[in-house]
Amino acid sequence: MVKEKGKMKEKTMEAKTATLLKHMMDMELQRLRASLNADIVLFVGVDGRIFVANMPNEMNSKQFYMFNLVKAMLPSICEQLQNENLRVSIQQYPEGTLFISGVGKNAFLVSVLAGDKDITKTVAMVTEPLQASEVMLHILEQRSMEPEELAKLPKDVAEEIQALSRQLFVEQFDQTRGYKKNMKILDWLKKKLNDAVGLGAVDEIMTLMFNELGTSAPYMKDSLWRVMVERIVQEHIKKLRGDVVADECYKDWMSELEQMLKSFI
Repeated sequence: MVKEKGKMKEKTMEAKTATLLKHMMDMELQRLRASLNADIVLFVGVDGRIFVANMPNEMNSKQFYMFNLVKAMLPSICEQLQNENLRVSIQQYPEGTLFISGVGKNAFLVSVLAGDKDITKTVAMVTEPLQASEVMLHILEQRSMEPEELAKLPKDVAEEIQALSRQLFVEQFDQTRGYKKNMKILDWLKKKLNDAVGLGAVDEIMTLMFNELGTSAPYMKDSLWRVMVERIVQEHIKKLRGDVVADECYKDWMSELEQMLKSFI
């Protein structure tokens, strides 16, 4: 979606598919790992399944020890989450420190800092996994990311979700169904125009139409494609090729356009 903010467009996107949901969670785990300077961050379900993991490709001995420790502790953590409504736990060992923070009643985050750490400094970092847990819960429950919904959240959590939605747009918009549909229709329309008026006029007509509609191909809606095709035929094809050709184009193009739009429903 594209949101207006003053005179500027702030492009953001919600995670409305499983793929986008997973990518947004990946981004938040990456942010949490960086903010804590953690070695491993895991998002785990109450049944012990690891849904998302952000960890080194190759682990050293302390990282490997702590990872195995977490796996051995999963049944106990899951039980605490289910029975005791675990919110946060800090556990320190000679080989490293664990932050365990609940994400609602059905999941939790585990942040692993390998190596011996200063407990005073470590405890002060607990706000980071707590914030990340609130962000992950919002994403997991697929709540709205509209401003009025985010306004109900703590400011730092709302700002993080907004930043993630902007990042998601930048990284994943060209993989969405809507984008692919629009690019397919754009290619189709350019070929139709080329056949009707010749290659030289295609870019000029398309640029003029997008300027008049106040948008560009990636952000077109179905209704705008209908308006665009009709105006191209009535204002350009008719002028360049005459009424007979324009009438044939209108009949054929509008029919094909509707078929393409329906194929993406």
